[in-house]
Amino acid sequence: MTDKATMQAIARLVPDGARVLDLGCGDGAMLSYLQRERACTGYGVEIDDANLLACVKRGVNVVQLNLDEG
Repeated sequence: MTDKATMQAIARLVPDGARVLDLGCGDGAMLSYLQRERACTGYGVEIDDANLLACVKRGVNVVQLNLDEG
């Protein structure tokens, strides 16, 4: 993902307890951060197998899907 300062800046834009859909969530770092720091819930969408595994290891709900194919 990005550095911690960037994640903090993004998190300030998300209301506490929001439901989040993270399209192209990568390794799930941002969604994991939002879950911890902003009490958010939600799902990530990712195509890459390695990133999918990283999301699961972080405890992030993730769906494997190719967004280009709908």
